[in-house]
Amino acid sequence: MFTTINRLFLDNIDQDRIVFYKTGDVVRFGSYMRDVAKYANHFSKIPESQVVIYIPENLYLFYVCFMAALQAGKDIILPALLTEQNAKPLLDATRFLITDKFSSFDGFDIVNLDCEDNANWQFCDMNERILYFFTSGSTGTPKRIKKQFKMLAAEVAFHGNAQKHLIEQNPVVIASVAPYHMYGLLWRFLFPLANGIASDLDIIFTPEELQNKQSLYAKVLFATTPSFLDGITRYHNQYSFKNNCVGIYSSGSLLQTKTSMDAYQMFGVSPFEIFGSTETGGVAGRQQKDGPEWTIFPPVTVSLTENSELLIESDFSCSNPYLMSDIVQKTSDNTFLLKGRGDRMVKIAEERVSLPEMEEKLCEYKYIDKSYVNAVNSKDRNIVCAVITLNDDGKNYIIEKGRHQFIKELKQFLINYFPNVVLPRKIRIVNTIPVNTQGKYIKSDIAAMFESSVAEPIMQNITKTDTEFIADLTFLKDSSYFNGHFPEHPILPGVIQMHFVLCFIKQYFNKEANDYHILKLKFSNLILPDTPVHFELKRDTENEFAFNYSDGNKKYSCGKIVIKA
Repeated sequence: MFTTINRLFLDNIDQDRIVFYKTGDVVRFGSYMRDVAKYANHFSKIPESQVVIYIPENLYLFYVCFMAALQAGKDIILPALLTEQNAKPLLDATRFLITDKFSSFDGFDIVNLDCEDNANWQFCDMNERILYFFTSGSTGTPKRIKKQFKMLAAEVAFHGNAQKHLIEQNPVVIASVAPYHMYGLLWRFLFPLANGIASDLDIIFTPEELQNKQSLYAKVLFATTPSFLDGITRYHNQYSFKNNCVGIYSSGSLLQTKTSMDAYQMFGVSPFEIFGSTETGGVAGRQQKDGPEWTIFPPVTVSLTENSELLIESDFSCSNPYLMSDIVQKTSDNTFLLKGRGDRMVKIAEERVSLPEMEEKLCEYKYIDKSYVNAVNSKDRNIVCAVITLNDDGKNYIIEKGRHQFIKELKQFLINYFPNVVLPRKIRIVNTIPVNTQGKYIKSDIAAMFESSVAEPIMQNITKTDTEFIADLTFLKDSSYFNGHFPEHPILPGVIQMHFVLCFIKQYFNKEANDYHILKLKFSNLILPDTPVHFELKRDTENEFAFNYSDGNKKYSCGKIVIKA
């Protein structure tokens, strides 16, 4: 342990040690300490005890303002996203907003970030300061979670001692997660800062960026999510990574066994998964090369309710004891297997069904890769809806047999495990199930899938780089957009071709096409049902994209689109 995070500014720490790397430059602890002192003195003049911090892009400024607010005796409200809608409830706590994003924000006083140095600032203990995080939880409704800073300090201290073997190799921490949630704040900011290792200030979004960061440093420690690892391993044939990753940390959702094993092959280290929540902090960890069991962290005490739900006590938790909704099977005094969540047991027509169990059974079907199941109210009754992705055999099978036949056979498989009345009434077959940066399913995006009748094409041979997305597409003949266009000679409408261009821009380049301009558009040939189509989408500039539907030398359509800011 280098120092406790609480005493970071009180202990005699080497002022010249590098704490942050940013493009073409380094930040040493002495410089960081002076910046914290300057802003702490500035923030101490804020007349309220709580402040909102929203600095979504400048990570160094966020790290400075975060510590400065604590040093100034302020409790911090930390939204990962600030909008007019979710900001209103925060005004009940404070009207002061520390941000570089807005010059004004309705109802808030924006704290001026221009201030003078203050070399005489007296640093203080931060243990009793309060942080407020936001988590969607299991319902999708944002929930404010209150944590004392000493709970985070205790967790950082535990992991610092537990991971000495990695810290001693002096890696640079790189990350695909932002520090505005509990996991990101701990692992990409507080953990390296307290343990004497540096961290890179950029957020990694693509495999190419990860490769670049690995090339910059002798050794790296990678903090990421299941969704990022899943994206990399899905295209493992396209990428090779330098053998300098001493550890990979993953949290936010469960890592599929195949993804974990593929990552082990690609990086030479098995991802270390952390199980817990914002409320509880870390509870247990595992590396799936050693098996599926979770090992309880020594500072955490675990017991089970009569329903086999986890009841935990720990210095990391916002309250003790804390009841988690996760159902487990104890396998020893300090290990368990996760069996699903108690709050995902639903009743359908008097039948109780476990949604995680149905997801598990779906993934056992020979053609399915991933699944997400939810219960929704439709016409005053609950029904089950399922989103699934297919493996390569599944894609080939559905192209050959069609969607209707595939779903019929899938339900015949499920009837072996569930009553007919609880089988999914709506099934969407997609290439990827949408997740957020924490690896949690984006329930609003999934719900929108069921509101649309536009079925995704089957996608094969996918290649994705920073500037290009390429795939072979098959638009199945039983897709709704072939109905009536035209009855005896169905063809793929041009509007549907454009629809998927915009969808792919959003999905693979993170550009929301709410406002766009078509520079060029040409339709050359008709796309017929079940016809294999080669699709290419290239990013020419930041906001300009060129697309092409073709089949060898035969062009179907092409064009250029500009996404407006």
